[in-house]
Amino acid sequence: MGFLLFWTTAVSAQDYFFGNPVIRNFKPDEFKGGIQSWGIVQDDRELLYVANNFGLLEFDGATWNMYSVKSGTKVRSVYVAKKGRVYVGSQGDFGYFEPNKSGILTYNSLADSLPVKDRNLDEVWRIYEQAGHIYFFTFKNIYQYTPGQKVEVIKTNGPLEFTFQANKNLYTLAWNKGLCQFENNKLTLLPGGEFFAQKQIASVLPYDRDRLLIVTIKEGLFLYDGQQINPFTLQKEPSCQGLVINQAILLKDGNFALGTQNKGLVVVDNQGRLVLHTSVQDGLLDNTIHTLYQDTQDNLWLGLNNGLAMVELSSPFSKLDGTLGLAGTGYAAMQKGNSLFVGTNSGLYVSNITSGKKRFTLVPNSTGQVYHLDHIGGQLLMAHHNGPFLIKGNSANLIYPQGGAWEFVQVPNQPDRLIYGSYYGLSLLSSAPEGLQLLQKFKGLDESSRVLEFDKDGDLWMAHGYKGIFRITFDARYERIVKVQFYNSKNGFPSDQLINMEKINNELIFPAMSGVYRFNKATNRFVLDKAYASLFAPEEHVIEMEEDIQGNIYFISNQRVGKISFNKFGKPTIEEKLFRNIKDQLNDDLSYIQILDLNNVLFGAKDGFIHYNAAKPKRMAPFQTRLAHVTGTAGERDSLLLTGRLLDQASGIDWKYAFNSLRFVYASSFYEQPEKTQYQYYLENFDGGWSSWTPKTEKEYTNLPEGTYIFRVKARNVYGTISEAQPFEFTIRPPFYRSSWAFLLYALLGGLIIGAVAMQVDRRFKTEKRRLILDKERKLGQKEMEIREITNQSEQEIDRLRDEKLQAEIDHKNRELTYSTIHLINKNELLTTVKAELQNIIKNGGRAAQADELNRIIKNIDHNITSEVDWKQFELHFNHVHGDFIHRLQDRFPNLTPQEIKLSTYLRLNLTTKDIAQLLNISVRGVEISRYRLRKRLELDRSENLTDFMLKF
Repeated sequence: MGFLLFWTTAVSAQDYFFGNPVIRNFKPDEFKGGIQSWGIVQDDRELLYVANNFGLLEFDGATWNMYSVKSGTKVRSVYVAKKGRVYVGSQGDFGYFEPNKSGILTYNSLADSLPVKDRNLDEVWRIYEQAGHIYFFTFKNIYQYTPGQKVEVIKTNGPLEFTFQANKNLYTLAWNKGLCQFENNKLTLLPGGEFFAQKQIASVLPYDRDRLLIVTIKEGLFLYDGQQINPFTLQKEPSCQGLVINQAILLKDGNFALGTQNKGLVVVDNQGRLVLHTSVQDGLLDNTIHTLYQDTQDNLWLGLNNGLAMVELSSPFSKLDGTLGLAGTGYAAMQKGNSLFVGTNSGLYVSNITSGKKRFTLVPNSTGQVYHLDHIGGQLLMAHHNGPFLIKGNSANLIYPQGGAWEFVQVPNQPDRLIYGSYYGLSLLSSAPEGLQLLQKFKGLDESSRVLEFDKDGDLWMAHGYKGIFRITFDARYERIVKVQFYNSKNGFPSDQLINMEKINNELIFPAMSGVYRFNKATNRFVLDKAYASLFAPEEHVIEMEEDIQGNIYFISNQRVGKISFNKFGKPTIEEKLFRNIKDQLNDDLSYIQILDLNNVLFGAKDGFIHYNAAKPKRMAPFQTRLAHVTGTAGERDSLLLTGRLLDQASGIDWKYAFNSLRFVYASSFYEQPEKTQYQYYLENFDGGWSSWTPKTEKEYTNLPEGTYIFRVKARNVYGTISEAQPFEFTIRPPFYRSSWAFLLYALLGGLIIGAVAMQVDRRFKTEKRRLILDKERKLGQKEMEIREITNQSEQEIDRLRDEKLQAEIDHKNRELTYSTIHLINKNELLTTVKAELQNIIKNGGRAAQADELNRIIKNIDHNITSEVDWKQFELHFNHVHGDFIHRLQDRFPNLTPQEIKLSTYLRLNLTTKDIAQLLNISVRGVEISRYRLRKRLELDRSENLTDFMLKF
């Protein structure tokens, strides 16, 4: 599938157009069908049905489905009856499709009900409904079917050609006889109908109240008023000559569409003037068109020899692009006489807008980036990357070989002088007999000067995209810059970047990054324009604006494209929905709008230009959103539950609990830019509200609880139009174990169980009564035994408590004894002190007898200090209080000396170094050395504390 856009534009008051409207192509591998299609119709649900080589095609706007007839032959015709039944005619068969119980279309042959002698059918090329009867037309016979009755065969007296319906009448061509009317099951030759006896007719169409337009395949078109036949002459255009027409239809706008064998699609008005012509060269997949159909949205569907196509006849937008010979992105456009010049990044192109089939050709010497076109003083000027150009005829002439011209402006009151802005500043041009010549480059401004406008005072304003605004004052003759003033965010603008300049209603305005500004001459500052502030959001960046001759303003912003119109009281309104169709296609480098006239506007696009025909209103017809099918997804494989027309007719649908996981698939019948159509859904009694808009065409729910639900879905198309919400009501039955029958069964079973339980309880009561009497007697004996046992246990407990009390008293006394022993050992400190004093007396000199006596006292003191009796008594009580500490320590560390064991016990008591020195009868330094040696014996790490080790041991 592909998208192709072209443009149409009116010339003067005539109805001429050139180019093609939007075309959307469908290749056979996309719709999984045969290459040829022979008939297209639409039902009341706006689904399309196509008679195809492979069968009946159905299209809901998103999905194609193929349904085969019983014989598997080519389907040549299709018709949707008033009640929605789809009739088809094929090779040697005809019948209808109806939905089965799941909604899937199923074929029913009517030809099978014919007598055996009438079953040798020709191909059924046409199907029409009239007066409650369905008629199937072949080249041999006519078959009448009235629903509920047998098929009637209507014999003819000779071979027939195609049959047509116009103004509710049926017409057919009897070969070698002429054009006949089929009425009351008979063929009647029309007055003058013999004129067509040997002319193949492609279509018979209503022309006005009294005349028919009869279109032949090769011999032209004719008007028939019931008596006379007159030629209907087509415009003498190559596109209208030598046509081989397969089918023609009357369009809703009164024009006639001709599907040809050799030239694609041709549309003419009721005067035979060419309206449009599109072919393979313009983007169609094929030049052979077998069938035509205009849908409810005014789109024209084409059944091609190799695919399908949809032509958007109702769209006011079209595009100038490579299919018309135009290459590149659109930057500039200007109409001069009957010539339309357009500039792209590839060069300047020209087309004659009065010719029948318009094509663009590259203007010689213009290859490269075109920035701007200006029509000043009768001269067409081109601002080009290579410099300023003058366009003479269809050739481009370089004025001055200085690269990078941006724009031209007329010097006020000097029609022979122009100023152009370039990459390097401003330059002055003057008219000369041989054209334009450069007079000088202005000094005093070397900035790139892309956007230029003169104000009413004669000052030139220049907008620089990322710096700000420059105001340039010249001398009286505009030969010298006398003053340059610069304005940016310091002068009222919200920022220095993205400031543009436009002239609207002959006043300069300055669209900025946010808001549109005007210059306040009194304050020499820029202020926000309140009128535009009411039209554009504060964060909206207006990029481009252009005013037409009636004061309407077309604009492009970072958020939208639109048109501002004013009523007779000056109140503005914005039309922007219509322009949503083109927003993403526009040139986002240098946005561009060119108004050719009141009805024709060009927008620079990424691929060429988009043309807007303001005289062609877009009919925003309502459209439908339909459920395509509902699928159960709870099992290993998906199960199709309901599809097609039954979804619209279904009421009271309920599914078993096993189908509580569902997928809803839906589609919209709006076929323009379907990728921009979005959907919104809501499952009542489950969802909290409507979902957000999404382009997805399906929604899945899992593990729905039992209950009744209504699924609703609606669509919003590219223009913002929203369809009505399509409702579908259904019920999920509860699982059997929560169903009404289950609860009734539960009640019955409950009653039976209660009765059985009551009987069982009565038997148990009697049995239990007897058992209780026996148990009572047994328990009385057990109680006596328990009392005796409790008594024994109580006595044992009393003994245990008495023992614990005695042991506690013993422990207490042991602790007291330990404390007393420690106090006795502490006497050593006093005796040591006395000993030291006595030794001092002896040393200081005393009598010999006294000295001997004093030495005896000292020996007695030494005996008391080193008494092992005191230590043994201490050791006994210490071990008892501290969990046999000394024995445990000796068992683990057998190499410890008695002195080290004593040091360990004192450390266990958490005594100070001074106290330990007194107890061990050594100095404090000796204690430190002993502690060091003890650590080595115990092999402790440097990080371990010796005292903590003893306390925890």
